[in-house]
Amino acid sequence: VPRVVGSLCYSTQEAVWVKGLAQEPNSGNRDVGCSQSHGMVVKAKRTGRPRKTSKRQDKQLKAICLENRKSTTKQMKHKWEEAGANVCDRTVRNRLKEMGFQYRKAKRKPSLTPKHKRTRLQWAKERQSWTVDDWMKVIFSDESRICIGQGDDAGTFVWCRSSEIYEEACLKKTTKFPQSLMIWGCMSVF
Repeated sequence: VPRVVGSLCYSTQEAVWVKGLAQEPNSGNRDVGCSQSHGMVVKAKRTGRPRKTSKRQDKQLKAICLENRKSTTKQMKHKWEEAGANVCDRTVRNRLKEMGFQYRKAKRKPSLTPKHKRTRLQWAKERQSWTVDDWMKVIFSDESRICIGQGDDAGTFVWCRSSEIYEEACLKKTTKFPQSLMIWGCMSVF
Protein backbone atom coordinates (compact mmCIF):
# COMPACT_ATOMS: atom_id res chain seq x y z
CA VAL A 1 0.00 0.00 0.00
CA PRO A 2 1.59 3.30 -0.97
CA ARG A 3 2.09 6.07 1.58
CA VAL A 4 2.94 9.66 0.78
CA VAL A 5 5.34 12.01 2.54
CA GLY A 6 5.43 15.35 0.75
CA SER A 7 5.67 14.36 -2.90
CA LEU A 8 7.50 11.02 -2.43
CA CYS A 9 5.74 7.64 -2.61
CA TYR A 10 6.70 4.72 -0.34
CA SER A 11 5.26 1.25 0.11
CA THR A 12 4.64 0.47 3.77
CA GLN A 13 1.91 -0.38 6.27
CA GLU A 14 2.79 2.44 8.69
CA ALA A 15 0.71 5.55 9.35
CA VAL A 16 2.03 8.75 7.77
CA TRP A 17 2.04 12.41 8.75
CA VAL A 18 0.63 14.72 6.09
CA LYS A 19 0.07 18.39 7.02
CA GLY A 20 0.58 17.52 10.69
CA LEU A 21 -2.22 14.91 10.89
CA ALA A 22 -1.66 11.21 11.49
CA GLN A 23 -3.34 9.29 8.68
CA GLU A 24 -3.59 5.65 7.77
CA PRO A 25 -2.33 4.61 4.30
CA ASN A 26 -5.88 3.83 3.17
CA SER A 27 -7.27 7.29 4.07
CA GLY A 28 -8.41 9.76 1.43
CA ASN A 29 -5.22 11.85 1.25
CA ARG A 30 -3.13 8.95 0.00
CA ASP A 31 -2.59 10.54 -3.39
CA VAL A 32 -1.04 13.82 -2.23
CA GLY A 33 1.91 14.24 -4.59
CA CYS A 34 1.22 10.92 -6.34
CA SER A 35 -1.68 9.77 -8.47
CA GLN A 36 -3.07 6.28 -8.76
CA SER A 37 -4.46 4.99 -12.05
CA HIS A 38 -5.38 1.41 -12.90
CA GLY A 39 -3.83 0.09 -9.69
CA MET A 40 -0.40 1.66 -10.35
CA VAL A 41 1.22 4.55 -8.50
CA VAL A 42 2.44 7.23 -10.90
CA LYS A 43 4.62 10.22 -10.01
CA ALA A 44 2.78 13.52 -10.03
CA LYS A 45 4.07 16.34 -12.23
CA ARG A 46 7.01 18.06 -10.56
CA THR A 47 7.05 21.72 -9.75
CA GLY A 48 10.05 23.97 -10.09
CA ARG A 49 12.30 25.06 -12.91
CA PRO A 50 12.47 22.67 -15.89
CA ARG A 51 15.84 21.14 -16.75
CA LYS A 52 17.80 23.44 -19.04
CA THR A 53 19.70 20.71 -20.96
CA SER A 54 18.62 17.56 -22.75
CA LYS A 55 20.19 14.12 -22.38
CA ARG A 56 21.82 14.59 -25.78
CA GLN A 57 23.41 17.88 -24.67
CA ASP A 58 24.62 16.20 -21.46
CA LYS A 59 26.36 13.54 -23.59
CA GLN A 60 28.01 16.34 -25.59
CA LEU A 61 29.35 17.83 -22.34
CA LYS A 62 30.71 14.44 -21.29
CA ALA A 63 32.56 14.15 -24.62
CA ILE A 64 33.95 17.70 -24.20
CA CYS A 65 35.19 16.83 -20.70
CA LEU A 66 36.80 13.56 -21.78
CA GLU A 67 38.52 15.32 -24.71
CA ASN A 68 40.55 17.53 -22.35
CA ARG A 69 40.18 16.79 -18.64
CA LYS A 70 42.34 19.75 -17.65
CA SER A 71 39.96 22.35 -19.08
CA THR A 72 38.08 24.63 -16.71
CA THR A 73 34.30 24.88 -16.49
CA LYS A 74 34.49 28.21 -18.32
CA GLN A 75 36.40 26.63 -21.24
CA MET A 76 33.95 23.71 -21.35
CA LYS A 77 31.01 26.13 -21.23
CA HIS A 78 32.30 27.94 -24.34
CA LYS A 79 32.76 24.66 -26.23
CA TRP A 80 29.32 23.49 -25.13
CA GLU A 81 27.78 26.79 -26.25
CA GLU A 82 29.34 26.24 -29.70
CA ALA A 83 27.43 22.94 -29.76
CA GLY A 84 24.16 24.77 -28.99
CA ALA A 85 23.74 24.72 -25.21
CA ASN A 86 22.98 28.08 -23.55
CA VAL A 87 24.18 27.53 -19.96
CA CYS A 88 26.24 29.11 -17.19
CA ASP A 89 29.40 27.81 -15.46
CA ARG A 90 27.36 26.52 -12.50
CA THR A 91 25.23 24.34 -14.80
CA VAL A 92 28.40 22.84 -16.31
CA ARG A 93 29.69 21.96 -12.81
CA ASN A 94 26.31 20.52 -11.79
CA ARG A 95 26.03 18.32 -14.90
CA LEU A 96 29.60 17.04 -14.50
CA LYS A 97 28.93 16.19 -10.84
CA GLU A 98 25.75 14.35 -11.86
CA MET A 99 27.91 12.26 -14.23
CA GLY A 100 30.28 11.43 -11.36
CA PHE A 101 33.14 13.79 -12.28
CA GLN A 102 35.05 15.72 -9.62
CA TYR A 103 37.51 18.55 -10.09
CA ARG A 104 40.53 17.31 -8.17
CA LYS A 105 44.26 17.72 -8.05
CA ALA A 106 45.94 15.44 -10.57
CA LYS A 107 48.03 12.61 -9.13
CA ARG A 108 51.73 13.01 -9.85
CA LYS A 109 53.45 10.30 -11.84
CA PRO A 110 56.95 10.12 -13.30
CA SER A 111 57.12 10.18 -17.07
CA LEU A 112 58.17 6.64 -18.00
CA THR A 113 59.18 5.64 -21.50
CA PRO A 114 58.18 2.21 -22.83
CA LYS A 115 61.80 1.10 -22.21
CA HIS A 116 61.57 2.13 -18.54
CA LYS A 117 58.34 0.17 -18.17
CA ARG A 118 59.85 -2.96 -19.77
CA THR A 119 62.97 -2.92 -17.57
CA ARG A 120 60.94 -2.36 -14.38
CA LEU A 121 58.64 -5.25 -15.26
CA GLN A 122 61.63 -7.48 -16.05
CA TRP A 123 63.24 -6.57 -12.69
CA ALA A 124 60.02 -7.43 -10.81
CA LYS A 125 59.59 -10.76 -12.63
CA GLU A 126 63.19 -11.77 -11.82
CA ARG A 127 62.55 -11.22 -8.10
CA GLN A 128 59.01 -12.57 -8.02
CA SER A 129 59.96 -15.82 -6.30
CA TRP A 130 62.38 -14.36 -3.73
CA THR A 131 61.99 -15.46 -0.11
CA VAL A 132 62.11 -13.30 3.01
CA ASP A 133 65.76 -14.32 3.52
CA ASP A 134 66.63 -13.07 0.03
CA TRP A 135 64.98 -9.70 0.72
CA MET A 136 66.79 -9.36 4.07
CA LYS A 137 70.08 -9.09 2.13
CA VAL A 138 68.84 -5.97 0.29
CA ILE A 139 69.46 -2.35 1.26
CA PHE A 140 66.35 -0.20 0.77
CA SER A 141 66.93 3.44 -0.10
CA ASP A 142 64.76 6.49 -0.60
CA GLU A 143 65.26 10.08 -1.56
CA SER A 144 63.50 13.36 -0.99
CA ARG A 145 63.65 16.44 -3.17
CA ILE A 146 63.74 20.03 -1.97
CA CYS A 147 63.14 22.57 -4.73
CA ILE A 148 65.60 25.48 -4.79
CA GLY A 149 64.23 28.95 -5.39
CA GLN A 150 60.65 27.79 -5.89
CA GLY A 151 57.91 26.27 -3.83
CA ASP A 152 56.11 23.11 -4.83
CA ASP A 153 53.61 24.09 -7.47
CA ALA A 154 49.94 24.28 -6.50
CA GLY A 155 49.20 21.41 -8.81
CA THR A 156 47.16 20.70 -11.88
CA PHE A 157 43.46 20.08 -11.50
CA VAL A 158 41.54 17.63 -13.70
CA TRP A 159 37.96 16.42 -14.09
CA CYS A 160 37.74 12.68 -13.38
CA ARG A 161 35.62 10.06 -11.70
CA SER A 162 36.94 8.42 -8.54
CA SER A 163 37.66 5.20 -10.47
CA GLU A 164 39.77 7.08 -13.05
CA ILE A 165 42.32 8.93 -10.89
CA TYR A 166 45.24 6.83 -12.18
CA GLU A 167 44.33 6.96 -15.90
CA GLU A 168 46.84 8.72 -18.19
CA ALA A 169 44.51 11.63 -18.91
CA CYS A 170 44.07 12.36 -15.18
CA LEU A 171 47.75 12.34 -14.18
CA LYS A 172 50.31 15.11 -13.97
CA LYS A 173 53.60 14.15 -15.55
CA THR A 174 56.70 15.08 -13.59
CA THR A 175 60.23 15.68 -14.85
CA LYS A 176 63.14 13.79 -13.38
CA PHE A 177 65.72 16.57 -12.92
CA PRO A 178 64.37 20.02 -12.02
CA GLN A 179 66.65 22.42 -10.06
CA SER A 180 66.57 20.92 -6.60
CA LEU A 181 68.50 19.46 -3.69
CA MET A 182 68.24 15.71 -3.18
CA ILE A 183 68.49 14.08 0.25
CA TRP A 184 69.17 10.33 0.21
CA GLY A 185 69.00 7.67 2.89
CA CYS A 186 68.98 3.90 3.19
CA MET A 187 68.12 1.10 5.62
CA SER A 188 68.60 -2.63 5.86
CA VAL A 189 67.85 -5.59 8.14
CA PHE A 190 70.98 -7.59 9.11
